[in-house]
Parts: sequence; structure tokens; C-alpha cells
Amino acid sequence: MLRIHESDGASGEPSPASRRVAELVEFSPSVQSANALINPPERSLPERDRRATGRLVRDIGHLIDAAAVAIPLLLSSFVEDSVISIPVVLLFVVVTTGLLWPTHRRGLHVISPGEALSSVVVRLALAPVVTWALLMTVRWSDGLGVSRFIDVVAILQIMIFTVPLVLIGRLISYGLSRRARSKGYDLEETLILGSGPTGLEIAQALTDNPEFGLVPCGFIDGFEDDTMLPLVGRPGDLPEILKETGIHNVVIAFGASSERELVSIVRRCHDCDVSFFVVPRLFELGISKSEVGHEVDGLPLVKVQSVCTSSSIWPAKRAFDLVTSGLLMLLMMPVFLACALAVKLTSSGPIFFKQVRIGIGGMPFEILKFRTMTVNDDSSTQWSVDDDVRVTAVGKLLRPSHLDELPQLLNVLRGDMSLVGPRPERPHFVEQFSGEIDGYEHRHRVPVGITGWAQVNGFWGDTSMETRIRLDNRYIENWSIWRDLVIAFRTFPTLFGKRR
Repeated sequence: MLRIHESDGASGEPSPASRRVAELVEFSPSVQSANALINPPERSLPERDRRATGRLVRDIGHLIDAAAVAIPLLLSSFVEDSVISIPVVLLFVVVTTGLLWPTHRRGLHVISPGEALSSVVVRLALAPVVTWALLMTVRWSDGLGVSRFIDVVAILQIMIFTVPLVLIGRLISYGLSRRARSKGYDLEETLILGSGPTGLEIAQALTDNPEFGLVPCGFIDGFEDDTMLPLVGRPGDLPEILKETGIHNVVIAFGASSERELVSIVRRCHDCDVSFFVVPRLFELGISKSEVGHEVDGLPLVKVQSVCTSSSIWPAKRAFDLVTSGLLMLLMMPVFLACALAVKLTSSGPIFFKQVRIGIGGMPFEILKFRTMTVNDDSSTQWSVDDDVRVTAVGKLLRPSHLDELPQLLNVLRGDMSLVGPRPERPHFVEQFSGEIDGYEHRHRVPVGITGWAQVNGFWGDTSMETRIRLDNRYIENWSIWRDLVIAFRTFPTLFGKRR
């Protein structure tokens, strides 16, 4: 149900976006029936109950897997004759259940037994190998682990009975999921951005296939045409609509908005708890399901990766920053002190250069560097270049080697920055570039960094700002811990490298 409750500041007055959504709900004939369409009788269950039942059904599916794996082993003569020990049986059940875990669902989509058949069989075949490897690790004192090997061979002999039981269990758990969703449980309301022919087809396909888990409840578009679902707002209002309605899923179909406008709209939703699915352009030419991950009634859906601020493993990035920056400070302390001493002895002025930069969410902070130039008053608005006459003798060594940026490890420890992220810029240039370069403001969705994807690709200092912005946004939208590690390692060979 659409919920209008956001106010603007301390005055308690509704925000402009809230008033816009409220007007749509109150005065638009197509939206007056939104409550009935968004929450039809069989789907008007409280969200908490729907999700709790969904979790219960998922847990039952995993328990059925575990039972299907354990029963043939426990009833076999191998266990009775102590050929296979109970601890080995328990380990095998845990390993197998863990391997089978991802084959139940792909996001909200419940995978049918036929669709998961090959993956289930491969994982079941792999389970004894993984079990034996774990046994060899924890029982290395057994030499070659002959007794453990006999255990695994016995397990392999029983697998012929295990596979059919697991597949039968999948039929049961799949049936339970479909039954629960037909009753309105384990479903997520979904907005469709685009009310054209493709949007209408997607809405119908999702309605006809509840196993996908997405229930269309309204359209967002610039058109005013009558549609099968209410038009709940304009594309530009999407971030506010998501916050007002509490909806967590959006399918982007073909609508009135251009691709450039859609990119900007989606990026503005980075702080919303929302999953985006995109219908790829020219999908009629044969984009395979394996390439997009999802397909419903012949319509492919590409899951858009959430930006790192909404990632469940985002705290791991902060933990990595704290541990790594702390270790680097200890290891680099002699270099740190040597640089500080060189700056102090070769030119008058402070050791550290402090400057206001813009960080995550557009918030200012004070960045630290070793001073590499003579003291001046125009550093906030003056773009420095390699042959700047204000660079000191020590600065000519520190700047190319990036040793002048060592104090930024303190910024990382304080939480102002991350080790990896878009490089921060001064307020004057942030304001200038935000008005000149498309997508510049989207760099501030994540913490700024000491190094980044643009830097390791040679774009830093006096280089193409447009390319740097494109690389920064590409990094944000494809973030992972592994990607941060790759960038960190690639930073070392570029320290003395040439820029683009």
C-alpha cells in the first residue's frame, strides 16, 4: 500500500516529492484504485508475515535436502557395520547441503527441479570429493587416510540411492514454494518503469509466474495512457516513490525516458533498499538465459548489481581499510618520518598540507598530504600541473612517487576515506564539474579513496576528467572486495608510471 509520511525538515511539512506522490494517489483516477491493485485480497498479507513464511519454506527445502542425503547413509549396512562412522556421515550431510544450497533459488526466483537438475547432480558428485579433502585436512596424522578413503568409497556406492531422493525432495520443496506464493506469501511488490508494450508484457508475465517472486503493482512512466496497473508517478520521482511506498523491486522496461535519464535515475536510488531488473534492448535477437540470469515467459531480465553502499558485505570493506591502513602505517613509519623530516628541513612552512575535499554524500572533510609546494593561498581553486614553479625540491621527489599521499592513511583510519575509491576533489571543482560533466555527482555514492580504478588505468592529475568519471562510476557499479584487492595490487606498478 502506498504510504505517505515523509516530511521536509523540522517544519513537519510534506516534502515536494511526498506531495507529488500524494497528489497522484489522491487525484489520479488510475491511482485511486492502487490499493486494490497493489494489495489484492490474496496478497494483502502483512509484509512481515509474507517474508517469515518465505524464510520458513526455504528452510524446509534445505532440511529436505539434508534428510534426502542422510537417510540412505543412516539406513545402510555400512553405518551399522562401522564402515562409515557417524561423524563422517554428519560431515557429508553438512557439505552436501551446503553445496546444494544455491540451487534452490536465484534471488527471488524459485528454481524448478528440471532447471536445477544438472547443477544438483554435479554438486552431489562433488560432495564426496570435498568431504574426503576435509577429512584429509583434519586427520592428516592418519598418513594417507586409508580408513577415511574407505568411508568415502562407501558413500559413493550409496549415491545411486541419494540422487533420486534429493530430486523427489526438490519436487516437494518446489511444490511448497509454489503453494505458498499462490496464497500470497513469499512475494515482493514490484514497480515497472515503462508502461509501453514491453512493460505490459513484463507485468503480465510476472503475474502469470508467481514462482519468480515479483508481483507487479504499478507503472512509472511519463505517459498518461490507461494501463492494467496504476501509473504511480514519473521516472524522475522514483527515489521518492520507493521511500514512500517501501517497495524493494523495480523492473526497467522500455518507456518514455532515455537511457541517459534512466542511468541517472537508477544512480539516485543508491541509498534505497531496492533491486533493479532490466529488460535488455534488442532481446528479440536472441540473448540467451545463461547470459542474463533470469527469464520469465521468454522475456529476459538482467539483475543490476547493487552499488557497494547497499552491499551486505560493505562492512568488510571498512574492516579491510582499518586493518590494512594500520599495518601500512607501521611498516611505512620510517619512510613517513623521513618524508616529514625532509619537508621540514628544506622549506619553510608546515609539514602537512591540509585541504578541504568532498567525500561520500557530498560531505566535506580535511585531507592530509606532505606539503610539496611553497605556502600559497590559491590551492583551493588553482589546478596544479607537473611544471608548477611552486613545487619544492623535495616535492619533485614526493609527488611523482605519490609518497606525499602517505598521510592519507590517517584519513582512512579516521573514516574520512577508504583505501580504494574515487579520488576526492576540492569543493570549487566539484561544483564546476558537476555542472559540466554528466555523472560527476554520482561519484559521491561511496567513500573516496587513496587510489582507484581511474588511477590504476593512468587517469590522474592533469588527464581527461570525463574518462576518470566514467571509470569511477564503473568501479562503483561493479564493486567487490576482490576488485578492491586487484586495484590495490595494480597501484604499486603505477606509482612511477606515466599518466594518460
